[in-house]
Amino acid sequence: MTIKGIDVSRHQKAGKVNFEELKKLGYEFVIIRAGYGKALSQKDSAFESHYAAAKAAGLHVGAYHYSYAVNIAEAKQEADCFLEWIKDKELDYPVAFDMEDECQKSLTNAQRTDIALAFMEKVKAAGYYVMIYSSASWLGSKLDMDELKSFDVWCAAFVGSEANIKKYYGGSYGIWQYSSSIVLPAVYTSRLDHNYAYKDYAKIIKNAGLNHLGDNDIPTIKVDDPEPDDKPVPDVIDLSAFEK
Repeated sequence: MTIKGIDVSRHQKAGKVNFEELKKLGYEFVIIRAGYGKALSQKDSAFESHYAAAKAAGLHVGAYHYSYAVNIAEAKQEADCFLEWIKDKELDYPVAFDMEDECQKSLTNAQRTDIALAFMEKVKAAGYYVMIYSSASWLGSKLDMDELKSFDVWCAAFVGSEANIKKYYGGSYGIWQYSSSIVLPAVYTSRLDHNYAYKDYAKIIKNAGLNHLGDNDIPTIKVDDPEPDDKPVPDVIDLSAFEK
């Protein structure tokens, strides 16, 4: 099974992505950035419009959070914000923790792994299907994947073929982000991140009763809202980790 999809954020301008054309081209899902960091004010400015347009086009929809957390406490704050942003959304694809930022490179593997666990376990406990997103090089060398084995993986690797991923990460993954440079003129005027999913996530999530689909059991989260860090958020993952 190979299912085509894209992921988007405010870097793809709100209202400019033609999700209906994307659906016509055979793409079935989109994963949308809900926000970044640990303040509610850091909600992605295009999240609501991307979500509404993607749902209207009949696409499966997931969401992701870009992390700046450098300790467990910040990871839990980020999880609280993320849960608040997605609580009223019908998400029939996974929700993901995006870990790749420069501020986390100086941490140890154990620290990075603990941060990922803190975020993902809190979101999982709220009833969501959670996965971790990172580059193949991070998955292979900067995280303890044995500790994260209960979570699915979304692997970013712009290396041409799946065989080349093994040079950096030898584990399994459910989604492969294989390019950040493909342009679909009918969909968007600039490049988009492209993905293959290898599982029927919509069916898995529905059958497991996850992501609060079709019910009113929406988690209520108390969020301590600090001032935003106003850090720049990269448009695409750092390609320096991959051989050209």
